[in-house]
Amino acid sequence: MTDWLALLGESVEAFNRHRAAHPDEPVSLAGADLERRSLAGIDLHGADLVGVNVCWGDLTNSNLEGADMRRSRLEGCNLTGARLDGAKLEYTTFRTAILERASLRGVAMKAGVFSLSSLKGASLHDADLRRVSFCDADLTDAVFDGADLREADLRWAKYDVDDMLRADMRGARIRD
Repeated sequence: MTDWLALLGESVEAFNRHRAAHPDEPVSLAGADLERRSLAGIDLHGADLVGVNVCWGDLTNSNLEGADMRRSRLEGCNLTGARLDGAKLEYTTFRTAILERASLRGVAMKAGVFSLSSLKGASLHDADLRRVSFCDADLTDAVFDGADLREADLRWAKYDVDDMLRADMRGARIRD
């Protein structure tokens, strides 16, 4: 069994090389403290990342597709260009994170937090965002086609109403 945390300590490149050579080996970093780590370009698709702490880290252009990141902390994390399609993000906190041009298609993120985050140009097609807080978030040019934003909190968020036309916003808290 691979010690993924030790491998990550070597370098992101070593981690990704091992991952590519052993594609069927499950990756688990559940509960790991990766605060302030530079993990740009890491391949964590399908990984068990439940309860991981990546606050103030760098996940720029990383692959987190299908990862289980429930109850994780990513405050202040840079996820510019990251791919999180199909990830499980329930109760995950992205407060003050940067997710510009990130892809979050089909994510399940009930009751998560994007407050004060930048999601400029992000793709949230068909995402389950029920009860998610977007307070003070920048959603400029983000796409929400087919997204479920029921009971989401969008107060003080910066967005264009036209970008929300094809989203389910029943019961959402919006600016006056």
